[in-house]
Amino acid sequence: MKFALMQPYFFPYVGYFSLIHSVEHFMFFDDVQYIRKSWMCRNRLLNIQTQKPYYIRPEVQKPPYQASLPSIKIDRTKKWEQRLLEQLSTYKKKARFYRETREFLEVLLKQDYTGLADFNIRSTIEISRYLGLETKFDRYTDHDFWFEAKPGVGDWGREVARKVGAAKYINSPGGEDFIYADKFDALGIKLGFIQPELSRYWQGGTDFTPGLSIIDVLLFNGKEKTAEMLSQYTIKWISSKT
Repeated sequence: MKFALMQPYFFPYVGYFSLIHSVEHFMFFDDVQYIRKSWMCRNRLLNIQTQKPYYIRPEVQKPPYQASLPSIKIDRTKKWEQRLLEQLSTYKKKARFYRETREFLEVLLKQDYTGLADFNIRSTIEISRYLGLETKFDRYTDHDFWFEAKPGVGDWGREVARKVGAAKYINSPGGEDFIYADKFDALGIKLGFIQPELSRYWQGGTDFTPGLSIIDVLLFNGKEKTAEMLSQYTIKWISSKT
């Protein structure tokens, strides 16, 4: 079984969904420290007039120092959902799939939720299902994992993969600097790093800005093409034995 463990992000980029596509079991690592100005609580769309990216974000209640992600509450009194939908209006004239994407987001944003982690997880699952992904989802806090010693940086994925009986563990590209194959080889788990292609697509102008929120991809490409795009990746398998 191929497995991935990843923090829940706010409307993540297409490569995040490529990682989901690449595994049978995807677990949201929601028991982590909340980090302001991270992908947990913001992402980017494109100003079509200027062709410059800008941030979108939910409104959250002010967290205490070193708060955990599950403790972060969304402030729905600020009506950030409506503001986000209004921000999409710049796409209206040039994005072919504006109407269907907006309608999908309107339904998604009306759902009941209180916590940031819960929203990020539920919206990611909803988008994945919308794109036809059948991956099994759960979250770290669904389990009562016990470790003799707290795993260090780069070790969580391996230890959780061992707990769930995974034969292969796939990580995002950024983990290559601190996740080591020898520790996986010792457990008989094959380690891989996904390499998303991030295909170029028309964004209403002459330039292309990669890595924007999945919302941007859907607006310009629609459901079927976006599903095709997220399936375009390779896996870089790593072993200490070669």
